[in-house]
Amino acid sequence: MTELCFVSAEGGSAFMEELLEVVADAVRTAGGKARTAIGKYPETDGDTVYVVVPHEYFVTAPDADFPTAEQCRRTIGFCVEHPGTATFERNAELLSILGGAVDINTDSTAELRRRGITVEHFQLGYSPLWDLWGGDLDSPRDLDVTYLGTAERRRSVLLGSYARDLAGLRTRLLTPPHEPMTAARVDFLPGKAKFEHLARSRFLLNLHREQKQTLEWVRTLEAMTNGCVVVSETSVDVEPLVPGEHLVLARPEALGAVVTALADEPERERHLRSAAYGFVKSLDMTASARRLIDLASSLGSTSAADIAPARALATSLRNPENALAVDTPSFDARFAGDRSAGGPASARGTALSARIAQRAAGARRIASRRWEPAAASLAGSADVDVLIVRRTGEVDPDDLANDLLTGSVAPRKVLVGEDGVHPWPRPRPYDVLLHDTPLGRGLTRNSLLERSTASWLLVLDGGMRASEFLLERLLASSEGADVVHCPVADPVDGLVGALPPEERRLRVLPYLGSGYLVRRSLVDEFGGWNTEVLFEGLEDHLFWRRVATAARPTTLVQQVLLRRLRPDPDSRPVDLDPHRVWAAVDGAL
Repeated sequence: MTELCFVSAEGGSAFMEELLEVVADAVRTAGGKARTAIGKYPETDGDTVYVVVPHEYFVTAPDADFPTAEQCRRTIGFCVEHPGTATFERNAELLSILGGAVDINTDSTAELRRRGITVEHFQLGYSPLWDLWGGDLDSPRDLDVTYLGTAERRRSVLLGSYARDLAGLRTRLLTPPHEPMTAARVDFLPGKAKFEHLARSRFLLNLHREQKQTLEWVRTLEAMTNGCVVVSETSVDVEPLVPGEHLVLARPEALGAVVTALADEPERERHLRSAAYGFVKSLDMTASARRLIDLASSLGSTSAADIAPARALATSLRNPENALAVDTPSFDARFAGDRSAGGPASARGTALSARIAQRAAGARRIASRRWEPAAASLAGSADVDVLIVRRTGEVDPDDLANDLLTGSVAPRKVLVGEDGVHPWPRPRPYDVLLHDTPLGRGLTRNSLLERSTASWLLVLDGGMRASEFLLERLLASSEGADVVHCPVADPVDGLVGALPPEERRLRVLPYLGSGYLVRRSLVDEFGGWNTEVLFEGLEDHLFWRRVATAARPTTLVQQVLLRRLRPDPDSRPVDLDPHRVWAAVDGAL
């Protein structure tokens, strides 16, 4: 009997490895022989046929592990990508060297056939390896809404737009960067941890990647198998699922409102959960597994293809070791880290940068500073002071202050620094520090710090708006952490600051900014925020670099609790001379 060996690339996606294990289990259930392997193709006899996910395996595996032409002849490509994505195109090119192929999607099966590629459809279905729920409709679910999908601008903008709809629900959005995920992390849950998470979630939000319009079948089946109701943007290729009976489809802009409405309809939610689970249980993968076994048995009559072009393609597409996702957005609206600093320094930029530094140094010597106390006391009970600095290009902080003072948990006090901005004179419910000329965010924030007395500091910028639950959710996650933060919805980039602090990522990109709750003791230990004019705009980036370097404990609250208007700052040294400024960051730590 032909044995099927399902091979995953070492260092590849844990998701693909899990999927191949599920299919291997289905093959064994169907009476076939199957095993799994990681890394280089195992040496076997001539009766073994390999199964790989082409776009994952060949591009991730090192060149030394590339299979021989004879091994490729005895390989079946297991295809999972939809038309409209770059990975589908990559997959289609690599199939030419393989003995056969199966595809889990009807649309991609049809498109591959249209291109002259022989491929069989593999219908996914119920797997006991996915089911950690068991169909108990009365089991508790302590999460209302979850999302599981790699970060991408379109998805990110949509998730940010749901912030107000989902504010009152218990939400956890897992949006890891589009990189191979090999192990568990705060924004990626592999295997059992993922299924346990789905089994405690009421609803799964589902959004498409790039230009695709088809349903994410694996994610949908995993959710339904664990009783998590799928609420997806409109999709094609949903049959035999019945919208309204097994899942809910809606326009992408409306998903936040739809899931909020469903959360108030427990009977309909229960019906969707029950019907979807029953449907998945009726999908038997045995027939597809038998077709895969038959396909493997037929490969003996095929001839080996020239693998050189495919090998060259895979090599050209292979990412360098420890490569980072290219679409992680910068927190700063203008600067993109060392991606902005690749070219040679501009003499004009250097001169303008120096002029700004000189002007700022002079302003700091002569500028007037004065405090205007709050007109009324609205102090809350939380041991938290809020520090807000408003600079040129940011809107009035009144609305943000009111968001915080009227939230479910109110801070002890709000301190606002108007740094070179001249607000309209009027009574305010917060203390205001006024600078008649810009002195810098770091210096202004340190001045606010001197007036603060609380054990925790909530650090924000002007131009933000906060959920009424912001402080409550951050404080609830603060045990054992020195810093607690959450994603910030940006109208252009979507979610910014949505990843945990990683030194390797911070070295090349200022992706974390304000919007964090920090222990006062840590800020004192750091000596406050950097005040060098050269690093204007990078004060929070330098703070996060120090947090990551010192491995201080942090918590990422995965709900969008802050929104911002897109800031438009005056020219800064980092805009005019990014090469020099970014090169100096390491020395400032």
